[in-house]
Amino acid sequence: MVPYHEQVTDLIRRRRSWRSYLERPLSPGQIGQINRFIESMDPPPFGTNLRFGLVDAHLPEKKRMPGTYGIIKGARHILVGAMTSSPMDFEDFGYSFESIILFCTELGLGTCWMGGTFNRTLFGLLIGLKDGETIPAVSPVGEPASSRSLLDSLFVLSAGSKSRKPFPELFFSRDFSTPMSEPQAGEYAQALEMVRLAPSAANKQPWRIVAAGDSFHFFLARSTAYRKIFPEADLQRIDMGIAMFHFESAARASGLAGSWQRMDASHGICLPRNVEYRISWVAA
Repeated sequence: MVPYHEQVTDLIRRRRSWRSYLERPLSPGQIGQINRFIESMDPPPFGTNLRFGLVDAHLPEKKRMPGTYGIIKGARHILVGAMTSSPMDFEDFGYSFESIILFCTELGLGTCWMGGTFNRTLFGLLIGLKDGETIPAVSPVGEPASSRSLLDSLFVLSAGSKSRKPFPELFFSRDFSTPMSEPQAGEYAQALEMVRLAPSAANKQPWRIVAAGDSFHFFLARSTAYRKIFPEADLQRIDMGIAMFHFESAARASGLAGSWQRMDASHGICLPRNVEYRISWVAA
């Protein structure tokens, strides 16, 4: 895991989704820093073949970034990620893309996860999409404007981006009938709080975590309509990857070692409707 100069927990708290940017390109130094970070990244937890590129999507006659359906204003550069199919591909993608997003945050740059509202054909051309690759998500990268556009403000309001579910609605002890309080989480309280603060599609916060013994089992509480609306990418599994990165990076920052493991089904836990097991963190 590539270290940041700042505490990763500070970066997670500082990150915001921005759709309004100053109309100026990134400097060569900023572009170089981002590219070097991408080159230095470790493989994702499950080894999916991923590729990332910072592309110039500037068209002089347009103030809104082409290919984003008018949502992004002022930005010139966009981070594009491509992947090939594998059993844990979307989780791996979310995990790795979020690590780049937080590095951009450390540089003082704005970003915005975009998984459904962008033109995949256009950005496929910009990144040189290869056979067998798909683009699950992109993000503008630039200097945030001093104030949000009206459209940007409406997105923030409609998504409820400033609100998060309380701790006991997301995290549990032994099974889903026993909510966990922050004090009960002990040394993992900060790692779980970083999951609670993670971005997700429409702020659905689909992750649910059950702590049992030395393991933290990650479950996905699905909003079934998402797969029908956005068939190109499993956005909520991408959200799970983001949660995984937040949890692991915060745990390691606290000196807590462990590894990701895919275990048997639901571990005997009675699952609520539309909840499925995805992955477990096993403490070392």
